Amino acid sequence: MNSKSKNIKPSVFAKAFTFSSALTILFSVVLTFSSCTEEEEIVAVVPSPEYARVQVIHNSADLAAATVDVYLNDALLLDNFEFRTSSPFIDAPANEEIKITIAGPNSTSSSQAIADFNYTLAASETYVLIAEGIVSTSGYSPATAFSIAVYAMGQETANNPANTDLLVHHGCTDAPTVDVVEVGVGAGTIVDNASYGDFTAYLELATNDYTLDIRDETGAVTVASYSAPLQTLGLNGAAAVVVASGFLNPANNSNGSGFGLYVALPSGGNLVALPAAK
Repeated sequence: MNSKSKNIKPSVFAKAFTFSSALTILFSVVLTFSSCTEEEEIVAVVPSPEYARVQVIHNSADLAAATVDVYLNDALLLDNFEFRTSSPFIDAPANEEIKITIAGPNSTSSSQAIADFNYTLAASETYVLIAEGIVSTSGYSPATAFSIAVYAMGQETANNPANTDLLVHHGCTDAPTVDVVEVGVGAGTIVDNASYGDFTAYLELATNDYTLDIRDETGAVTVASYSAPLQTLGLNGAAAVVVASGFLNPANNSNGSGFGLYVALPSGGNLVALPAAK
């Protein structure tokens, strides 16, 4: 029997199957894209925290602030931090506001603050912070308010390993504007007209032993003289901070510590007193 070929039309089921298959493929594509998006979000790189380097120096000669606690963002940073001591350089959060709180000794939290200070530090910068001034309401003349002096562009080492780089800060509340004149090797005036709160730039000095006269701003009257034995102390290649500290007239300032020049080293610890020149 001769059979005739027939054109068979797709059944409704076949059409449904074809449409279902298309939907399945489309849904698979959507799922794949969604999965990739979720995976990309999971493996997204989180920016690394940014830090600055900070050294804190306690140079407040007020007897009421002889020992303090220092908090960073409400966490205890320096416990029972004493006058004429310094911290080593440490990492502190950068590019965000931080809070430094000064509280009395043996405090239990930053809520017991004597003073709060807010700063935003630049990433990879180095800072020197010096606590100074008066917290007491009487007994000091002048009663210069307690503050933290901030110097950016600090250094932990000298730029030249044959030198000693010194940052000089006037932190004596009752001292006038002064000059510092080197008279041992004849370097002459190395600090000119420094007033309370001032920083010099770093002085890049050959590592020798020096003699420093502290003079009034006219340069005619010598207030005190000190030895700065950089070579004897082995400070080749080092950077340090020299602070004018204490009171010229302790009797007017609750018989607090007398005036002197003190050196903070990058490693922290007790400040090194420069001896009086012979």
